[in-house]
Amino acid sequence: MSQRNPKTDNMERRRVELFENININSLKTAAERYSFANKIIADLQQKLSNGWTIFNDTASVVYEDQTMYSNYARIYKRTVESNFTVGYWLSRYISEEIKLSRLSSETISTYISRCRVFRMWINAHKYSSLDITAIDNPKIIEFFTYLRNERHLTKQTYNSYIEILIAFFNFIIKQNGLRNNPVHSLPENKLIKDMGAERIRKEDLKIIIAEMDKYDKQLALACRFEFYCGLRPGYEVRFLRIGDIDFRKEYSKVRVLAFNAKKKHRREVVIPDDFLDYLVREWKLNEYDKDFYIFGKSHLPGATHLGENNLRHRFNQIRKKLNMPFEYKFYSFKHTGATMLAEQGEPIINIRDHLGHKSIATTEHYLNRHGANSLYG
Repeated sequence: MSQRNPKTDNMERRRVELFENININSLKTAAERYSFANKIIADLQQKLSNGWTIFNDTASVVYEDQTMYSNYARIYKRTVESNFTVGYWLSRYISEEIKLSRLSSETISTYISRCRVFRMWINAHKYSSLDITAIDNPKIIEFFTYLRNERHLTKQTYNSYIEILIAFFNFIIKQNGLRNNPVHSLPENKLIKDMGAERIRKEDLKIIIAEMDKYDKQLALACRFEFYCGLRPGYEVRFLRIGDIDFRKEYSKVRVLAFNAKKKHRREVVIPDDFLDYLVREWKLNEYDKDFYIFGKSHLPGATHLGENNLRHRFNQIRKKLNMPFEYKFYSFKHTGATMLAEQGEPIINIRDHLGHKSIATTEHYLNRHGANSLYG
């Protein structure tokens, strides 16, 4: 096949392999050969309309694979030689767009996870060696059908994949690697599953806390910060430092710093006397370096905080061991403490401040969502 080389402006002839696994000479009849030739022509026309050139396949590049799992990447950095494939473009998209964005680390992690799933699906379906221009709309529809029918994703998560892949292919278009975005005309997904954390029944709460106090005291401490102080288990618990706590009884508060808080504003939460006594008596937190993270490694306060999913995985193990409902999650202790405050008659404005909400309407919705008016033993 001949095409004008954009670098030299000269016509050049190159051999093009469109169907690697089939030899046209193996087809016995003329009808079979004509049918196969028509497929080659249709495939070539589709690739050309998407922006492919005969020079794409010959431009081999070496890139660092950005879709590796982080623990694998820490062992050694994997570089890959490739043409302009999905793997190549995903790695560029992650390193040049996602990681350089102003998104939170959690959101960046979600984006990379979605890209990794797409890459794994591409590999599983033998599309990994195809030029990006061959990843057309039918293949994208195939991927989203898989997400809906086999992974049973909720509508929200499904739409998240759509947004990320649209942005991914738009990135390639900006780099002149593609002409048209193939993410369109996708199958509709109406599945709604409520997988949120539910509040814990009082009788179950006692059992879970007793088990954690016996086998994982650090986890029990984290759950108590959620329960008594309304802290969110992500940034607000994990990045909590000794210096964020005022241990004086008349001023006992925990300070949630702005860059840790979900809503990006500072708040102070009163620490109940019983919980403050527990922090001093059982943990002696007031004796540690103020710069130490409360939830450090080795199950003690330290200079390095725990990993993102460490406490959640540990709670899931306790829940499984006790055969407790799946709806009980690490986040459930925050919901449980807040709804108990409401049922004990705490003014809603105090609960609003306790949870770090901006409006009473948000707090009312939150309490209704988590059944503050239900009977829980």
